Amino acid sequence: MNIIINELKKIFKPVNIAIVTLITAIIWFLFMSFNIEYFPNGSDRYIYDVSVKILNQYGITMDKEEFADFKKNREEKSKVATDYLLTKEVFVKSGLSTYDEFVNKEENESIDKDYMGKLQELHSNIMFEENNELFWELENLDYAIDRYDNKETWIGLGSIDEKQLQKQRHEEIAKTDEAYSPLDFRIMENYHALIFGITLLILICIPTLIIPLFMNDNKNKVNYLQYSSKTGRKLFKKKIIASIIASFIVATVQLAILFVIYKSNNTYIFWDCSINSAISDMASWYDITFGQYIILSVILNYIIALITCMIAIFVSSKASTYISAIGIQIPILFGFGIWLNNIGMKYLTTTYYPKYTLHLTYLLLILISVGIIIKRNKKEKIADI
Repeated sequence: MNIIINELKKIFKPVNIAIVTLITAIIWFLFMSFNIEYFPNGSDRYIYDVSVKILNQYGITMDKEEFADFKKNREEKSKVATDYLLTKEVFVKSGLSTYDEFVNKEENESIDKDYMGKLQELHSNIMFEENNELFWELENLDYAIDRYDNKETWIGLGSIDEKQLQKQRHEEIAKTDEAYSPLDFRIMENYHALIFGITLLILICIPTLIIPLFMNDNKNKVNYLQYSSKTGRKLFKKKIIASIIASFIVATVQLAILFVIYKSNNTYIFWDCSINSAISDMASWYDITFGQYIILSVILNYIIALITCMIAIFVSSKASTYISAIGIQIPILFGFGIWLNNIGMKYLTTTYYPKYTLHLTYLLLILISVGIIIKRNKKEKIADI
């Protein structure tokens, strides 16, 4: 145990901590701070506000009666919007009489072409010049209502090439109240951006800490002295254990920072809401909540930390120089990062991929990474001086 603690002290030397802290600050500033400081950003605020309103008024889902009441509230707001439009000369002279006719003007063939242009200009002025919150809210209410009304299409994003099992799952979700979950796609996108930022930090910070632990021994030929004793032969295994502990510490600290700061986005209120919503752009193979989805992503980040640690150990124990160790790891981790950003840490358990794609891929990565380290450890035990 003392040997492991000693190796941990080597990993967490002040200079190493300083480097990791600097890397963390840079990644946060460049890729993550925007998603905290400016969420919800611009017009995204209105779909977020609609989600909050649904959650506060109807809970984590809506039944048919509640959805009808939701539509009724929308109609009341549209009447207020109509009263506002009646104060606009262009609207009155165009022959339109309601807000609904105004937003669907392109479908009205009786409108004079000259007035169509003026109506479009009026709409643009109301939305962008006046930044009328009522009209923005109505636009997003209509978006949500359309998604809920046509949930059979929007669950799974209306995939036209869906396989039989995917189709069955989408139909199953559409029949449940989960389809009326208030969790919207902006909340999902925001979380994906932030959690991948943490994944990126794990991919960078762990090798930064682990590489020197093995490279220094290789560079100074200390490992040759270690091979001359039975205790020394076991040191490689102790370093592996210390590296894994250090990797989990790094992952824990980074995740803790995220979830403390993430609180300011006020999205924890959706913790119990299903991710299988008609407005979430997400259909999962499993009936899981946003909170369970977050927990899953945390578990996967620890697995990623383990895999990254194994890669760093293997490469740095084989390489003879820092440049070669870094040069070999960069393309490996870059490729790993691309996969994580596209599949491995984004829209987890989505029906877009076969049901067990995520399970099998992570299992394969764990087996390969752990396997090469076990094999490497066995070679250390019998290596010649």
